[in-house]
Amino acid sequence: MKSTHKSLLILIFFGLLLMSSCNSSKSKATPEQLNRLSELIYSKNFEITSDMAYPQVSSGMVSLQSSGLIPQGSSVNQINLIGNVNYLRVVGDSIYAELPYFGERQMNAGYNGSDSSIIIENVLQNYTVEKNSNDNSYSIGFNAKTERELLRFNITVFPNLSTSMLVNGPTRTPIRYSGTVIKI
Repeated sequence: MKSTHKSLLILIFFGLLLMSSCNSSKSKATPEQLNRLSELIYSKNFEITSDMAYPQVSSGMVSLQSSGLIPQGSSVNQINLIGNVNYLRVVGDSIYAELPYFGERQMNAGYNGSDSSIIIENVLQNYTVEKNSNDNSYSIGFNAKTERELLRFNITVFPNLSTSMLVNGPTRTPIRYSGTVIKI
């Protein structure tokens, strides 16, 4: 009975030690980082460059797996964008974007395939910013019109300046991008 009690105490001790080490490994943003992030977001003068795209996996995307059309080192659900032109710039009330698109299109696409990327030079619509108090990130949402469709952007910017961007549209399957943000 005593050895069981002793073993239980040792197990609890190691459990607490493990939990405290995991807790201390979380990186905390400094006040300077949080101020810089806040200024960046509210200035509406920033650029996001993505390094990965995460298309929605569908039967059409799975059929591309062995076609050789997906870049080396990528898969149908995770595509490396390093070396590809891609950006999203917010300058005041304007948006400039060129993002590669991987996914399925439904109707409304050009016959020559010239609008397969997401290309925007337009005015932002319904721009919102919300600070997430649990992790000090910011959620940015807005609509932007391409030549043929209205897209919805939901972007999360973290204190370490990494980003997660989700793009939804009526004629495309959703796609998510991850990257970093800088001030222009």
